[in-house]
Amino acid sequence: MQSLQESTGHVPSASDALVCAICGCNMYATDYGNSEITYHCGSSEARFWDFDRGTGDQAKAKQHWDQSIREIFLNRG
Repeated sequence: MQSLQESTGHVPSASDALVCAICGCNMYATDYGNSEITYHCGSSEARFWDFDRGTGDQAKAKQHWDQSIREIFLNRG
């Protein structure tokens, strides 16, 4: 896995708002561990759980969700 800095060449700061590379909507943290934070798109187009199971719309939303992932690795010390 790459850090956001490695993939973008930019060191994120607390004032940087993470936005989805697919649609430009704000992202939100979906997982936080000791050394990383995982972000996903917060748009309605990525909320695959809101679509009927097994539909094309759900598959499209799940793909958006999966492709929007950003993992930020925190430096310790």
